[in-house]
Amino acid sequence: MGGPGNASFIVLTGPNMGGKSTLLRQVCLTIILAQIGADVPAENLELSLVDRIFVRMGARDHIMAGKSTFLVELMETASVLSSATKNSLVALDELGRGTSTSDGQAIAASVLDYLVQRVQCLGLFSTHYHKLAVEHEDDKVSLCHMACQVGTGEGGLEEVTFLYRLTAGSCPKSYGVNVARLAGIPASVLQRANEKSIDFEASYGKRCCATKDKAICTQEDNFTTIKDLFRVVKAGNHQGDQATSLSRIREVQMRARAQAMEA
Repeated sequence: MGGPGNASFIVLTGPNMGGKSTLLRQVCLTIILAQIGADVPAENLELSLVDRIFVRMGARDHIMAGKSTFLVELMETASVLSSATKNSLVALDELGRGTSTSDGQAIAASVLDYLVQRVQCLGLFSTHYHKLAVEHEDDKVSLCHMACQVGTGEGGLEEVTFLYRLTAGSCPKSYGVNVARLAGIPASVLQRANEKSIDFEASYGKRCCATKDKAICTQEDNFTTIKDLFRVVKAGNHQGDQATSLSRIREVQMRARAQAMEA
């Protein structure tokens, strides 16, 4: 990642429980260890110095301040976008999962564009939005996934063996039903979920074929959306007007949703 001829950003996909979040943490911790002169968990390591490491990971709300999980997620993202430099490392873990698929994917794609094109920093961007990974064509972005082996188990359900190995390319699915099986969800529920998953995938494929020639949102539209996003969040922080801040956040969400629908 980074360096002459290498992509500066990695978009990371893979199955649930495949090790994406762990890899992000490991990279950040390894860089810290290297920069303080400590031993690192690697046979060899080559890296560029970074001025700061920004991590957006996990989900939490702030009830006493009236901030939902999604608002906290956006506020932390806004801080990253306004503070990162080209010498920073940014690690974003499943950005956009706190809202609808259309809103979340639009915001995730816009943030990725902004970091890659405007900030031009190093970064790791894990996501379950497979459309984002497949359609993001940029030589500054490398597609990778956490490897796994998929077989057929009882009732025709997919059983996933996690290999915990970073591999080139994009993973086609998240295999969430497999995690539901590991969690002990009843077999009848798993079977129904698997059928629904197949239906959704077929519907998604048809939509892709129907819209493949349609123009997607321009990068400038995406940049404008993101600038508005962190401007709103920062203004809300300083002014303390939660109602106004939430109202303007919804306006930005509606714009992002419209961009996603056009895509």
